[in-house]
Amino acid sequence: MFRLRLVMSDLSKNAQCVLKILGSNESLTTKEILEIASTDEYASLCTDCAGGDAFVAAANQLVENGLITKKFGKGGYRWQLVKG
Repeated sequence: MFRLRLVMSDLSKNAQCVLKILGSNESLTTKEILEIASTDEYASLCTDCAGGDAFVAAANQLVENGLITKKFGKGGYRWQLVKG
């Protein structure tokens, strides 16, 4: 069995947005990511992250593909890029 390598174009715009935001930060809570996603800088990429449900779907896609991790703690989930 082989594993296909994902490229950015394989991901939804919201997933790309989450990766871009986390690429500039060590780790962030869901609330922090949603606040950043709603800024003008990410407006064209984060099409509907501000709603929350779209963010969760995109972030879970990234977790399933091994690109980010999520840990539950104080303040809710904390998301981080997988290094390597």
